[in-house]
Amino acid sequence: MAKKKINYGKKDLLGPDEFDPKTAKERITIWLDEEILDIFRERAKAEGTKYQSLVNQALREAARKPSLVERIERLEKKLSNG
Repeated sequence: MAKKKINYGKKDLLGPDEFDPKTAKERITIWLDEEILDIFRERAKAEGTKYQSLVNQALREAARKPSLVERIERLEKKLSNG
């Protein structure tokens, strides 16, 4: 997979053609359990990547999963049509 160019910084400081929300990153402070960080650090070391990238990927995957409410609504719709 080709690496995407990452634009660090605030979007209002970038030119109109420079900002791509798909590759933009924002620095935040977050508190994570040490056990979780250790897991991601070990995985990153084994895969030869950065642990922050793996955390970002895991969060992206979790955010794209349908919520429990959405899954129940889909199931109810499926059952009512069947």
